[in-house]
Amino acid sequence: MNAQELLAKYAAHQRNFSEASLNGVDLTGADLIGIDLSMAYLQNATLCMAYFNRANLSRAHLNRANLSGINLSQANLIRANLRDTDLHGANLQAADLRGADLSLALLLDANLADTDLRNADLGGANLTGACLRGANLREENRKYTANLRGANLRRADLRGANLTGADLARVSLQGADLSEATLRGADLQGADLTGANLRGAFLTEATLTKASLRDANLVNTKLERAEMTQVDLEAADMTSAILPDAKLTEADLRSTILKNAQLSRADLSRAILKKADLQGAFLTDAYLARADLTGANLTNTNLVRAEMSSTKLTRVIFTNATMPDGSVHE
Repeated sequence: MNAQELLAKYAAHQRNFSEASLNGVDLTGADLIGIDLSMAYLQNATLCMAYFNRANLSRAHLNRANLSGINLSQANLIRANLRDTDLHGANLQAADLRGADLSLALLLDANLADTDLRNADLGGANLTGACLRGANLREENRKYTANLRGANLRRADLRGANLTGADLARVSLQGADLSEATLRGADLQGADLTGANLRGAFLTEATLTKASLRDANLVNTKLERAEMTQVDLEAADMTSAILPDAKLTEADLRSTILKNAQLSRADLSRAILKKADLQGAFLTDAYLARADLTGANLTNTNLVRAEMSSTKLTRVIFTNATMPDGSVHE
């Protein structure tokens, strides 16, 4: 079937084109709202600036197609093949992309707000500047975990997104907005979150081993029991962050702001905390074996029962701090 035949039948109110063979078809700017192209073959097709709102493209073959600027809002793309597809500037708001293959796709500046991306494969996709506000990538019994390994999400808008259990290992999230996002149990090993906004985000039990969070905003972020071994948090703002039982072994916290942070029972062994601001922080029962606190500010900090026998404390400010033995430093 060619483009002219398809458009003529659609104009005659036919909507069901399931399993149609349309490889290489050019439907630039076409108005095909509500069309059923489930399981259709659209490899290498050109659908630029077309209107496919509420279309059924479940299990459709759209790999290597050009869909730049297309409108796919509320479309059904369950298990669609969008591998290596150009979706630059596409509108996918509230689309259902469960189980879709978006690996290596170009999603530059795409609108993915409120989309369902559970079990979608976004490995190696470029999502620079994309909006994923309110998107659902949550894990359900390890069966519906979105794969974002190696994806590029620089400057992406992920405010309030549900990324519970998501695979974000080695993903680039430089400058991304993840404020109020849910990342409970997410895998962020080796991820680049330099300058990212994680204010108020939920990262309980997340894995951030060797991740970069330099200059990141982690104000009021929840990081209970997070695995943060060798994480880079230099100059990050972690004011009032919640980190009880977090593992920060060998973490780089130089010049990090940790005012009023909750670090009870945190493992900070061999961590570098040079010139860190820990004013008013709670470090009760924290483990600071061989940590370096040179020049740190611990004014009004609670250090009750903290293990500091081998901690480097050169030029540390302890004004009004409650020491491990319960005494108050003058």
